[in-house]
Amino acid sequence: MSVNVSAKVCMYRLHELGDCFMVTFTAGAPGAAGAFSSRMLIDCGSFRNSGVSTARLDKIATAIAKELAGAPIDVVVGTHQHNDHLSGFVHCEQAFRTIGVEQVWLSWLDNPLDKKAQKIGKDHHNLTLQLHAARAALASSMKRSRASRPLAARSFEVLDDVLGFYGASGGAPPKVPADAVKTLKAIGTKKPEYLEPGRSLDMPGVPPGSVRVHVLGPPRKDEDLYRKDPRKGESYDHALASANLLASRFLDASRAAGSSKKASRDEEDYPFNQRYKRTTAGSRSPALKALLKRYNVRADGWRTIDDDWLQQAEALALFLDTFTNNSSLVLAIELVASGKVLLFAADAQTGNWSSWANVKWDDPGVSTDDLLARTVLYKVGHHASHNATLVAAFEKVGTPELVALIPVHKKDPNIAKANGWKMPAKNLFKRLTEKTSGRVLQMDCVNPPECDPAVNPAKAAWKKVGIQPRITDIAVELDIP
Repeated sequence: MSVNVSAKVCMYRLHELGDCFMVTFTAGAPGAAGAFSSRMLIDCGSFRNSGVSTARLDKIATAIAKELAGAPIDVVVGTHQHNDHLSGFVHCEQAFRTIGVEQVWLSWLDNPLDKKAQKIGKDHHNLTLQLHAARAALASSMKRSRASRPLAARSFEVLDDVLGFYGASGGAPPKVPADAVKTLKAIGTKKPEYLEPGRSLDMPGVPPGSVRVHVLGPPRKDEDLYRKDPRKGESYDHALASANLLASRFLDASRAAGSSKKASRDEEDYPFNQRYKRTTAGSRSPALKALLKRYNVRADGWRTIDDDWLQQAEALALFLDTFTNNSSLVLAIELVASGKVLLFAADAQTGNWSSWANVKWDDPGVSTDDLLARTVLYKVGHHASHNATLVAAFEKVGTPELVALIPVHKKDPNIAKANGWKMPAKNLFKRLTEKTSGRVLQMDCVNPPECDPAVNPAKAAWKKVGIQPRITDIAVELDIP
């Protein structure tokens, strides 16, 4: 029989892009007969691995230990392999081992016994290393050719940004998120659970049937898992959404660049693939020699196109980034007695969101539309970017009690720089504000007037749902009754 459970949601403040949420489920007064408390930590990471970043993560880990007062974390959830979600489990590994973890939940994509997951993981790893190599190629190109610098600079910047999600720094290959998953697989007292869409399970540490956790994503179908961009009408900020179909072609070109090896089968689609190229000086006609002489005049270097293909690194980097986000573990946490649902979408993007409508639930009493309709708290996906929070799904969130938390810090260098990341996306933020009556809080607590919880109308809107946000240097806290 379920008992009435309340939830305290704590959004830790990273002072840069990052996700770290603690959800504490309680019933009864502390110390009273039958009272209980159980905790779920969803991610712990920040974008960078600097000394400032790790110091902040250490401070958060210390705050978590103080909050638990000697009790272990019942469940730790690692949503997907991005630095800004998992780096804390590397930099603060010993702190979490000292705190103690009962069990870790990961997605099916991290399951070592799932053949499809292992194939995807291998491809993902290889693509990441290819991008790291492409970054080096771009750096070399910019040093070698003055003409190519402006052409390659944008791609180099995007590669640096995206590889930052994987913990790459300078010339070192990316590894931090993968190391974090290794830690998470070993840190729990119990064996980890690998969750698939359609599964519903009880939250450990609370009476059975009181808190149910429903798994919405990541999807298992390739067409959903690899679908990264919203179509017309699916995004609140469609003008920001872009697709580049040359991404896979760039990968093949990056492998073939500077190589005399036979081209891959994919390269057969190019009009001038490797088998049609003349590679020895003796095979060059006088006309070709004259053309090459003119082409290689240093003063006219700005006209050459040799390195233009490297610009496609930007498209492939974004493909890798969005695929990883699409692989996010998405949880709908149901407080059974009250019927309230807390939606944690991690960084899920288009394919992940669109797959929820077709989830086949193990429990026939569960439906995706019903979970969305009863959602009272939304952890906004992917830092409120344009390519998450799919319109069709979010418009099914119908409760007038809705509140939203956005893990975004607008002074993060990737957001604050010229032409930086649009987080939160303008139109999405507007719609969030409308649906919540202004009950939207950012991690940096730099909220516009209509969302300032200290003044009306937002203050009155929070009071109407019986929630008083608590904001400290370390966290933003909400009690969901």
